[in-house]
Amino acid sequence: MLKIPALKAHLRAAVIPGEGVLLLSEDGAKVLHGAAYEKVVPMIDGRHSADDIADALAGQVDAARVYFALARMEEQGHLAAPAPDLAPSVAGFWQAAGADARAVQDAHATRRVALMTVGGVDAAPLRAALATAGLAEETPEGADLWIVLADDYLRPELRDINDRALAAERPWVLARAGGREQWLGPYFEPGATACWECLQRRLTRNRATHRFAAAKMDVQGPLVPPVGLAVTQAATCHAVVLETALILAGLPTALKGQVVSRDWVTHSQQTHVLTPNPLCPACGTPAEPAARAMELGAGLAAFQSDGGHRSVSPETTLAAYRHLVSPITGVVNLLQPATPPDETLAHVYVAGSNAARPIGSLRDLKRSLRSSSAGKGVSEAQAKVSALCEALERSSGEIAGDEVRVRRAWRDWPAGEAIHPNAIMGYSEAQFADREAQNAKQSVFNITPRPLPDDLAVDWTPLWSLTEKRFKHLPTQLVYYGVDGGRSGPDFYAMGCSNGNAAGNTREEALLQGFFELVERDATALWWYNRLRRRGVATDTFNDPYLPRIARHYREKHGRETWALDLTSDLGIPVFVALSREVDAPQERILFGLGCHLDARIALQRAYAEMNQMLGLATAEVEGKIEDPETLHWLQTATVENQPYLAPDPAQAPARHEDFPVQHSGDFLADINHCLSILDRAGLEMLVLDQTRAELGLPVVKVVVPGLRHFWARYAPGRLYDVPVRMGWLDRPLAEAELNPIPIFV
Repeated sequence: MLKIPALKAHLRAAVIPGEGVLLLSEDGAKVLHGAAYEKVVPMIDGRHSADDIADALAGQVDAARVYFALARMEEQGHLAAPAPDLAPSVAGFWQAAGADARAVQDAHATRRVALMTVGGVDAAPLRAALATAGLAEETPEGADLWIVLADDYLRPELRDINDRALAAERPWVLARAGGREQWLGPYFEPGATACWECLQRRLTRNRATHRFAAAKMDVQGPLVPPVGLAVTQAATCHAVVLETALILAGLPTALKGQVVSRDWVTHSQQTHVLTPNPLCPACGTPAEPAARAMELGAGLAAFQSDGGHRSVSPETTLAAYRHLVSPITGVVNLLQPATPPDETLAHVYVAGSNAARPIGSLRDLKRSLRSSSAGKGVSEAQAKVSALCEALERSSGEIAGDEVRVRRAWRDWPAGEAIHPNAIMGYSEAQFADREAQNAKQSVFNITPRPLPDDLAVDWTPLWSLTEKRFKHLPTQLVYYGVDGGRSGPDFYAMGCSNGNAAGNTREEALLQGFFELVERDATALWWYNRLRRRGVATDTFNDPYLPRIARHYREKHGRETWALDLTSDLGIPVFVALSREVDAPQERILFGLGCHLDARIALQRAYAEMNQMLGLATAEVEGKIEDPETLHWLQTATVENQPYLAPDPAQAPARHEDFPVQHSGDFLADINHCLSILDRAGLEMLVLDQTRAELGLPVVKVVVPGLRHFWARYAPGRLYDVPVRMGWLDRPLAEAELNPIPIFV
């Protein structure tokens, strides 16, 4: 117990006779009930000891009650040791923050701060703010903490400051001098937070447009003209000095591992979390790339009502990874609805720009900025987390430099240790021969790479074969984005794409999602390019209230009719396509969505939810915002009459829910083994590449099944021609020239 107690300086006591005492502060009031407090509190003045108070109240309040009241008030944080030499306002500020005002003053008197500016920033306002706070300036070598004020967070001079701070284990605070937004932080603490190198990596990623322009202009440093007012710079200087005062006093700071931004005009404020990169070359421990066999474990699919089988709810997943969204420190620069506010059922979200697309021209840049990762779901939460996880999945698939690579020519691989890229891509000889003419059409998706010369040494990456329990190699360019410049580079021999890439709460969950995508697109290719007539779907038999609701929504709000087709292939895993067209309109603007899952109800639900993602295309076409010629041609010309394979086959009864046997078990590992047995019967194998990034923590894999077809225009011999005949859907395999001339454009 304090020998001489004083009421903290930010509090004022108001005695309420017969009831107790109110302790008033900026934050409201605390109530102390009881007659003892009415007598004790007025005696707490920083001059009387606890014994003095007990003696003075003898005969009015029992001494035990006096000591108890004082102990309770101290325990509840209302009392402090007297500090008569401190201004009450100063003492009250620190006490309200939960600090010992005397200890704060002592820390400020003994600890030193170094000031640095970068980019021609005037240090005078910062030095004035430091003096106002009563803090002493010191050289960087002798200071306890550094304050760095820069005009731009990507100034290369900051790398040297970061390296010096890490070497000296010196904490430092970064702030931006100008700008329409105030940027404070991060507070970098070596060994405890991310460093500037982690920050510049994230910020550079989020400035794709600036990066593109700087490369074209051959400009170093900031591209945007500096803006700001003397008053805003002064405010920033005082704010960063205040945070420094908190840090020196050992108090929590909102800037630790975070940037706090504040719009000077609207006063809106955001916090941007900067997570450390464990492999950061400056503050982390770069690991030697090593291939590891994939060990899988059992896991319960506890959530099965929206979009798939998951180990946790979408709300739980969103809470775990929401901090990765930020235009400053995020891996994903935005997460927002793609649908208008009055769209209450067709939930679609977009997250950031699609970094899976290489940027070599202004046309590429525009496409990249418009091709955000999209997410859909029956619920808004599922749509939001779907978009976020897809964006994180794409980020995880970008080449980073720490991947396992083996440089070798195709002809030098021993038999069975590598797989030719075209065994995955599936281009025909005719497509390779005509690649220049086809690529000149500037299709977004249907691009043909160069044939890989047998004697050309390229990088290969090992994937684990779950079927054969050994590693097999594929070209790194095929399984990661941005290798050797991607499609924009001169060494474009493998078309890397997101087919089979998936994120999940667990690796097993992600693996299943990636595999279902492969099966979905393979079944779609069989149907689309052979223009097969497939049976419709009796959606009312699936006992899912979402299906009639979304059909009614399309009809009443969007003037569209909807239907579905069963695309399930020889693999027997349910695959559906949901379709819709405008009625009573000059153009049908046909939209579609795909879904695959061991659970037929989930597969159908996913198809309808994915179709929601295309709703914006119809609006964009009307507004003239679509540049992709394939998409535009489809929306303007396709009808059910001229594309009859889009309609249910009238000769077949619609598929009912009971037609699909239960194949899912509720356990991820059991379901994976079931899928492996399906592939084994079909003579196919499954390979997996773990693309999980340590700095993100979200499990991401790429699943590859050689022989399964992509739904983009890939016309090599194989399942595309063989399965329709084997299943009795066609009497003979079509010739390549007979295939659907309209390529899938999503």
